[in-house]
Amino acid sequence: MENLFISSKHTIIMNKPVSHQRVALQRINELLVQASDAFSEHPDISRRYVLIARKMAMKYKVRFTKDQKRLFCKKCNAYLQQGNNCSVRLEHGRIVITCKECGSIRRIIYKK
Repeated sequence: MENLFISSKHTIIMNKPVSHQRVALQRINELLVQASDAFSEHPDISRRYVLIARKMAMKYKVRFTKDQKRLFCKKCNAYLQQGNNCSVRLEHGRIVITCKECGSIRRIIYKK
């Protein structure tokens, strides 16, 4: 799979050296790609990859892009794939993503 998650929209906060944050961004992107690849056979391993990526983002103060935030559940760290472990619906001007593993709901506003 190509580097699907690399984007120039990452926000870097200046408490850590920039070189450390860039390396962390590369590792986070690689972990999310590995989580998507491993999901079909080993969902528990993909959950672990997501957890490691989130911890790295917190440690090095790097923010996820909007697209990356929709890839995992904030409550149970599950990698989300439509039709397998989450449902996506459009209701009243919002995208509603429901995790089928823990039941958490994420609502995202969109313009029509």
